[in-house]
Amino acid sequence: MRSVLPRKYYYFFWLVEPVLTVAGALSAMIYPEHFARDMLSERVERSTMNLGRTSRGQMIICELGSCFMLLAMLSLSLLYIIKKHLNDRPAIQEKLVKGLLVPLAIADLLHIAVTLLPLPVSHLKSPSEWTHILHCTVWITLTLFVVRVSWLLGIGRPTAKSLSKVQPISTKGQRPIPLPKTQSELSVERAVKAEASVHDAPPNPVGGQGSSTPRRRGKASGGSRLVD
Repeated sequence: MRSVLPRKYYYFFWLVEPVLTVAGALSAMIYPEHFARDMLSERVERSTMNLGRTSRGQMIICELGSCFMLLAMLSLSLLYIIKKHLNDRPAIQEKLVKGLLVPLAIADLLHIAVTLLPLPVSHLKSPSEWTHILHCTVWITLTLFVVRVSWLLGIGRPTAKSLSKVQPISTKGQRPIPLPKTQSELSVERAVKAEASVHDAPPNPVGGQGSSTPRRRGKASGGSRLVD
């Protein structure tokens, strides 16, 4: 069955993205010291190398990890429900997926911006000097953004409008509602029932002959009286 959320998009948003996000969240929450130290090269800023050892730094980094975990849980729960229960309603499914991906796409751009803008220009122009965490943050987030935009533009998937022209509207779980009959329909129904009852009534030959015989005798007796 064709869907506005094909398997390749569904499994990317439902499994691949949450796995990557959870990995980043666990790295930040379990190893805040290493996360803070490996965010930037020692040559860029030496004074904050021990940020992850301080209480303030651990709070900031662990809160960042909890935000990553929240985003992963949202994708895991919402996309599964949307795919399972709304696959036969493409218009609603497309609106809900769009409502989820648009804010995430905006968050991707903001995440990249707040990561790169504080960097010195010399370091920004030298990606070869970036740390592995900085590379993962930028390129993974950029990949997620590109895939989201591809889905939003309808690349590699059918749209709800195109599916509505091919598939009939689903009546799954719907019951027909009886409409009240009009006066003319009731009149026709009564006439049909009356005609059917006349045809189905048994004949009464005894009563019919008995009623006609006295009339004939009365006429005959009346005629004999006139003759007399």
